[in-house]
Amino acid sequence: MQMSVFSSKGRKAHEAVAGLDATSVLRSAGAWQLAQLATLGIGSDLTAIAYDPVQSLLAVGTEHGRLFVFGKPGVQLSWELGYPSKIRHLAFRSGSGFLCLVDAKDTLYIFDLQRLDGHGRPTRDSSTSLRTNVTCIETSAAHAFLYIGGKDGTVDVYDVDRGILAPHARIPNLWLEQEELLRRSGVPDAPSRRHIPVCTDVKTHPLNLNLVLVAYEGGVSLWNLATKQSERTWEFVLPPGAPGGGNDTDETLFAERRPAVTCLAWRPDGLLFAAGHDDGTISFAAMDDDNPVMLRTIERADVNKATEEDLFGWSAPGQGGQRQAANREPIFRLAWSGFPQETYFAKAFASAGAASSSAVPSPSSVMADKTDLHGGTVLTILGGLRPSDPAGVHVFEFPAYVPPPAATAKTGNMPVAVREALRASITPSAHHLYPTPALAEDFLLLPRSSPHFGGAYDPNAIIITSGRDERCPVLPAPHSALNIEAFTFPPSLTRAPRPLHLPSALSFSGNATCSSAIVKLANSASYRQMLHQFDLVDETAERLPLHGGRAFPKARPTRRGPPPSSGDQGPRILVTSHVDLSVRLWDISTKVLWGQKPEDGAKPYIDEDFPRPLRHLDVDVRSLLRDPRMQDTLSARLLRERPWELEIAQVALAEETLELAITLSTGDVVIYRFAYGGHPADIEVDRIEAKADLDDTVQGALRDMSLSSDRLPPPPTFSYEQHPAQAPSSSSHSARKRFGSLAHRPGSSRRDSHATETFALDPEDLHIDLSGAIVPRPDLDGFRPLAAYRSPTQEMLARSCLSLSNIGFLASSNGSHLLVVDLRGPEVLHFEAAGSSPAGKGKGRPDTSPIVSLTWTVCAIGEDHDRSPRLLVTQESGLTRVFEVANVGRSWHISSQPVLVAHDSARGAVASFVIDKAGDELSADAQRLQLSQAYQGQALDASGAPASLWIVVTRTSVSCYYNVDGPKIAEYVDERERFEKAVIVHQQGCAALIVQSRSCAMYTFSLPDLQQVSRMKFETTLHDSAGVFAFAPDGDFAQHLDPFNIRLGTVRDLYRPDFPPQIDLFNPNKYVPVQTSALQSVGSVFGTWFGGRKVYTGGEMDTVLGGPNRPPPKQRVQSGAPTPLATTTRKQPTAAAAGWGLPSQTEFVQGASESARDIMARTNAALAQRGEYLQTIQDRLGSALDDAAEFAKETKKTAQQEAAKKSFATGFASLWNKVP
Repeated sequence: MQMSVFSSKGRKAHEAVAGLDATSVLRSAGAWQLAQLATLGIGSDLTAIAYDPVQSLLAVGTEHGRLFVFGKPGVQLSWELGYPSKIRHLAFRSGSGFLCLVDAKDTLYIFDLQRLDGHGRPTRDSSTSLRTNVTCIETSAAHAFLYIGGKDGTVDVYDVDRGILAPHARIPNLWLEQEELLRRSGVPDAPSRRHIPVCTDVKTHPLNLNLVLVAYEGGVSLWNLATKQSERTWEFVLPPGAPGGGNDTDETLFAERRPAVTCLAWRPDGLLFAAGHDDGTISFAAMDDDNPVMLRTIERADVNKATEEDLFGWSAPGQGGQRQAANREPIFRLAWSGFPQETYFAKAFASAGAASSSAVPSPSSVMADKTDLHGGTVLTILGGLRPSDPAGVHVFEFPAYVPPPAATAKTGNMPVAVREALRASITPSAHHLYPTPALAEDFLLLPRSSPHFGGAYDPNAIIITSGRDERCPVLPAPHSALNIEAFTFPPSLTRAPRPLHLPSALSFSGNATCSSAIVKLANSASYRQMLHQFDLVDETAERLPLHGGRAFPKARPTRRGPPPSSGDQGPRILVTSHVDLSVRLWDISTKVLWGQKPEDGAKPYIDEDFPRPLRHLDVDVRSLLRDPRMQDTLSARLLRERPWELEIAQVALAEETLELAITLSTGDVVIYRFAYGGHPADIEVDRIEAKADLDDTVQGALRDMSLSSDRLPPPPTFSYEQHPAQAPSSSSHSARKRFGSLAHRPGSSRRDSHATETFALDPEDLHIDLSGAIVPRPDLDGFRPLAAYRSPTQEMLARSCLSLSNIGFLASSNGSHLLVVDLRGPEVLHFEAAGSSPAGKGKGRPDTSPIVSLTWTVCAIGEDHDRSPRLLVTQESGLTRVFEVANVGRSWHISSQPVLVAHDSARGAVASFVIDKAGDELSADAQRLQLSQAYQGQALDASGAPASLWIVVTRTSVSCYYNVDGPKIAEYVDERERFEKAVIVHQQGCAALIVQSRSCAMYTFSLPDLQQVSRMKFETTLHDSAGVFAFAPDGDFAQHLDPFNIRLGTVRDLYRPDFPPQIDLFNPNKYVPVQTSALQSVGSVFGTWFGGRKVYTGGEMDTVLGGPNRPPPKQRVQSGAPTPLATTTRKQPTAAAAGWGLPSQTEFVQGASESARDIMARTNAALAQRGEYLQTIQDRLGSALDDAAEFAKETKKTAQQEAAKKSFATGFASLWNKVP
């Protein structure tokens, strides 16, 4: 509905703006295109993770059935199963490009990463519905078969290459016979015959692929695939009195116990394996010996042997007379790693390499701590912790196995010397911990290059997932509480593990859950300043070592019109706040997705993640709140007592001055300012001086402490000698003295120089100087703490606003409280408590409605021709106060009597803008401030054009006012909609107003007449609300629906790159490395123990598992990656430099022929797949017919037997009755 209302007094104003048109070429609906550009995060909880060391690719599965594959920076691919089913198991068949997964419905899917469809998604090579609940899976790079452990205790074998099950290779439930032996032996608490042992884990022998270790609840069996026989079984029995994991009470301690096996891990040499149990113990057993070598917990060995303390220590005086259970958690996962023959110094330096500018330790210092890891191994343990233990993943470092000089062994009878040597090789020489914020839930080792030895050989990184951090708030919207972290591996005794950066999509979970997002359009100077010290090499060095795949730019299909200029697509910065009280900055500029050319004429490629994290600019508010100067604030007290109640409410970034303001949920405001990194030597000097100053301050405070009321400690003094850049000028010192000497009433300012009233609250007491605060990396560029302003209410926020200008002024509100700060001091210019604002429209009492909008501008107002910085404060009632800020005596002052503007159409305002006659927003920046000072007091335009226009957007209307406080000249009202956000978009030298409604519709209005140009809306939405939008002046926006759904979009989807880009995941030139023994010191004993037992290779295992009737390989058509589309309509030198190019006639013909070949290839592949499906159906039908015939035969035979029995019984009964 369109409506314009003009009073008689406003007729002249209407005539003055009648000929203005700031929208011009943007007035057509074709100039606007709404689109979603990218989605941040993975959309749901992470449930499975796998790694291919050959291709260097990381795969992730989610709760809602979505798959992600990550490679080198810029390589990211995602697709869905087709329905939201949880992905429970995920594994690569390394080197082949096959990704295997099992969902919650126990359906097996095989995806081929070599073949991508027309949408860039991997082809589903095969799938099958499994007959039982899957508990574990295992793949091998040496052969083409997948082991699938089931809840029924069997292990199915799936031929990945052929896409069928190998039924004759199925491993039966090997523990049924063992349980029957227990029952026949009369063992107490033996399982009943109805119990079905569950297969909990499957692990292939690292050197002999023919041997498979199968774990069950009651023990472990070794299965020979070639002979189809069980070679050995192990039962891990705790004798009466043995402590075990410590979870037993005094009633069960003196009984024989068999803790259930939960997981397995082979040592790389194959002589030993480790089994985890549900009571938190770990058993070590030799492959050719029936008795375990050792049973231990994380902190104690030989827990299968009782001591006097175990038996009677709990009954000692003071112990309560009752045994207390340890409540130890089960062992969830084990990984046993070996390393190539190299020195420990090389691994230690690679693992804990310098993350800062500190000096690198010399080889002698490292070798003094650990002389050699030659042949040593590392066992990584998940679980086994007590409630009092620190949360994390534990790592045991074991020495090399040294066999006895003349040790000989026979099967089933291990010599004592060999057993002692094995015990020595599993006695930890070092114990490490990877700490986590909560209990660790899973981990994954990333091998350097080898996929053999259980995927744990020579790892150089570890990924750890952990539960919800109790210190972080619980958001009401759906979010992921799972923390995902990565560290270097193996750990070092000299340094803490160095964190590694995850791909961008994995950086929005757990502690990094995003609570808000805004988009800022930075100018080139600020953008270069932020990236001044940002080196791509350093960025890659701190990243998770993923090197697979390639990414190439691709244009979106909705491109229209001429190529945009650099001004239309400038640098964009995404600012996100997170539940761990951190603020992060990301580069979402268009050039990130257009990539770069290595040389002229070469194909451009993408080598950066999108969004690109600018980690050196991250801000950690939690560490700042631990500063002693912040201890009296409500935020610091909450952080100490109830940290889960503290959140970041709002974030504002001044993109020109590079100042960052953060409002917390308590109302406290923290200010940061960008600064270049310091020289390491200067940093060390400052650190020593700061420590000396701290010691002097502490000593002085101790001397001044007194309990008498007539003596108070003097106020702290701050020296500006060490930080001359932060030292205020003499005028500001005098102004601060005048301000501090007056106890202001609420609403007073520094112009109230003759005030005589005394009130309890001094506005200067709100200020906290944070200059010189400690930051984690002072040698890097980044944001440094400047100041903080405590909330005057000391209560949680009700309704807050935050506005940060580019000329150093900050305005913050909490309810009806108002705070105005000059950051150049920094000084408090104005403070206003609730109920102190004047009344509007002749009301007798103050207006206490909350402040809903704060707008900084540089403009003239009404008859005041001075173009001064002004603050527009709009309240819920519609009352707007305009404060003027002036530079008087080289110091900034704020007006004590603001101009009052009261309009009913401003009631419930959601946004306000001040523009000039050309539609340019009169924002408070340095350029307009300089011009205003140069042309101060100049009258209005000679042609009668207005000096400014005020655009106000409320919940149901949009209004335009003449010279801010003048009459209304245009209005749009729609009672059916509810507007929430607005922005003035500048493109191609024109401007238009974009307004977003609650129904997720985008309205475009022309300026200044507010004519509706277009109405855009997303086609479908799965959410009840539109979420929270944050717009940039170029039309891009961030839409925060919930922590799972954060979208980047635009209202100008014209000539933009596509995301995800064109991806090539598989590199056929990378081959699986040859499997070699990890430890070379076990040759003699290894040969003795394997005497008479054939060692099978991968090719031989394909023959053994595939059987004689294995079908021929599939004919898979390799689809080539299409050439990136051209992105220009005519050849331009600037476009070529940006990665755009005009396709020639030859390229058009070549593209058409390649498209035809791709269509034919896909058709042939579909036909071949159809034939395979028909053949599979035929085979299954034939098998079903055979089973039915066999069932009928058995039924007939059983019926005959029953009939014979009945006839015999009848005859015998008749004969018995005839007997006298």
